[in-house]
Formats: sequence, C-alpha cells, structure tokens
Amino acid sequence: MIKIEIVIIYWWLLWGSLGAAVLSLFFSELIEGLFGGLDELFHPLLLFGTLSVIGGAGVLLTKYTGLGTIIVSLVSIIAGIGAYMMIYHYLVIPMSKAESSTAISVQDLEGKIGEVITTIPLDGMGEVFIESTSGSRSESAKSFEEKTIKQGSRVVVVEVKEHILYVSEWEDQLG
Repeated sequence: MIKIEIVIIYWWLLWGSLGAAVLSLFFSELIEGLFGGLDELFHPLLLFGTLSVIGGAGVLLTKYTGLGTIIVSLVSIIAGIGAYMMIYHYLVIPMSKAESSTAISVQDLEGKIGEVITTIPLDGMGEVFIESTSGSRSESAKSFEEKTIKQGSRVVVVEVKEHILYVSEWEDQLG
C-alpha cells in the first residue's frame, strides 16, 4: 500500500484550487451556466478561495506545528469557513451590487444638453448626441412636444422612458 503524507494532500488541494481558479477565469460563462441560480453561493472566487485557504492552512500547520492530523484538518476547515464568509461579505456581495461599467446610466441623462444628429420627425424617432465627462454617446430620441426637431439643433433631455430620450429644443437664454 502506498503511504501518502497528509501534507501532500494539502499541497494538491492548494495548487489544484488555485489552478481551477485560473481556469474559471477562462470558462466563467460555462460555470455560470452549470450553477445557474446558485452562482452567488458557489461563486468561483468563493469556492476556490476557500479551498486554497484550507490547503494553505493545512500545509503551514502540518509543517510548522506539532499538531495532530485531525486537529490540523479541523483548524484548516475552520479557517476555510472564515475565509468563505469574509470573501462573501467583502468581495462577492459588493461586486454583485457594483455597476458593470463606468458609463452613466441612460436615466442619468435627464437634464443634459445634446445635439440632434438625426432629425427627429413629428411622430417618429431620431438620434441625439450627448457629451459628458465619462464619454460621449448617442441615444434614440423622440420630441417631448411632438414637433419636428432638425439635425444640428441643441436639445435638452426632458425625460427618459424605456431607454428613449424625450427631448425639447434648447433655447439658450444667455446667448
């Protein structure tokens, strides 16, 4: 019978979970599809992070303490559970609530000034170009007052409904 030292198992757990974490970066869509609604509970960051902590704690405790195998295993599992909770509360939850881009939401365009780049017909849609500090964008637009707004006109976004900007011609009172 082959005798395997427990520290070898911890090393395999540590390197295997780190390798799986790297692979999950490339196959994240597949992993999300497999876990479906459980993707937050079994998030790869959580799963492989926890296994890495268990493996790492096992290696360190086995090599540098005189604790027995069962005690080392229990302490490693407790450290892994602690890491799971910390990763979940300090990384996974904030990441799930974060915006996926630095661009502003279409709802934040209300009150912004833009320029018509495609004429907005009386009862149809055109296109408006809006510049902001986070970048420029063009959006579909309708006339708020249901009148034609010609290309090149400056407009103000009055409201946003279903990702369509409702605009009115901007009359600059200063100039």
